[in-house]
Amino acid sequence: MTADNNNLRAANPGNYVKQHLIDPLSCARCGSCEYACPEEAISMAPNGQNYVVDPERCSGGHECLYACSTEAINAWRMVPEGQMYSLEEQYAWEELPAEVELDGHAIPHPDAAEEMLPSNPPPASASVAITFLHTQKNPLTARIKHNSRVTVGESEVHHIVLDVGDGDFPWLEGQNIGVLPPGNDPQGHPHHMRAYSIASDRDGETRASRELALTVKRVVDEWEGQPYHGVASNFLCDLEPGDEVRCIGPMGEKFLMPQDPEARLLMICTGTGIAPMRGFIQRQQRINPAPHHPLQLVYGGRTRDEMAYLDELEALPASLVETRLALSREAAEPKRYVQDLLRERAAELADFLAAEKSYIFICGLVAMEQAVLDALAHAASLRGLDTDDFYHRLLLEGRLQVETY
Repeated sequence: MTADNNNLRAANPGNYVKQHLIDPLSCARCGSCEYACPEEAISMAPNGQNYVVDPERCSGGHECLYACSTEAINAWRMVPEGQMYSLEEQYAWEELPAEVELDGHAIPHPDAAEEMLPSNPPPASASVAITFLHTQKNPLTARIKHNSRVTVGESEVHHIVLDVGDGDFPWLEGQNIGVLPPGNDPQGHPHHMRAYSIASDRDGETRASRELALTVKRVVDEWEGQPYHGVASNFLCDLEPGDEVRCIGPMGEKFLMPQDPEARLLMICTGTGIAPMRGFIQRQQRINPAPHHPLQLVYGGRTRDEMAYLDELEALPASLVETRLALSREAAEPKRYVQDLLRERAAELADFLAAEKSYIFICGLVAMEQAVLDALAHAASLRGLDTDDFYHRLLLEGRLQVETY
């Protein structure tokens, strides 16, 4: 959208309406907002460039606000009634259009103060996150310190350590980093960033270092009968020590570890969703390896061979973290998904949910999200907790944080 287009809109004063948009510069293209939208108002552009919001479908319910990990979904513009930005306009954006001005001033949103509040807050005791010190226009250059495969079998997952050097990049456990793959997409646009959870605590992969770890699964799929290689995942998995990576971030203001020593943490993850949980565990191990309430980890995967960091996790004492595995394809064990394990331990989980300082973190494939939430609601019902608004109440209290993709 050009300034001239905005001036055209502003030249037609009348009734103005607030239009919900998605910021293409901070969008991770993970699809969580599309999955969360009950009106199916959010979709990917046909050219694969941007996620867009259909103004004809969007009801303003904003279920999508809870799903976004980068705050890209928290974008609005005031536009003249009947002149909303079309899907075609949104498809081509490389950044949001400027605010429409009237008499030299941006038109205020009717509930601007409300929009300054997070859609769901971080845990009350979490450290304050700093975000987007580096953007697509001003990326950080990091160097590969280490790159090794940490799984065997069909699933190829790499543990990749980046050295951010003297760059200003103060991350917290649970935050994300955006990676800018080199080159252009089929439409000739530079590749957008892909977001990855940071798998190290704030003090570094090696304590007091400027190194952070990523957990990256190489994506090799089939599309219309042809092999498809994930742009960012294959780029990262093929890098060698000394290679450079352009990065954005830090990103994420909600999926943050509580700093209250009385907090109880339940971490539920599948696949590479283990990454932020590893950062939480590393942090707890460094500040107090025998907390009053050991961390609880429910970790799902197909087989033990396909689960990253399993040897590392099983070497940790139960006084630090109690790890339970849900394996769906392990020949010697019953078929379980994470939601099955949660239901098996529903009575114990009910007591956990009733505790005032209990926090739940969910990270992994979006396909497991609803089943996990249903298992949590079932456990809550065993203690007579109100399950009608269970999900939203935990979100608004900062006690439930979800990052799925």
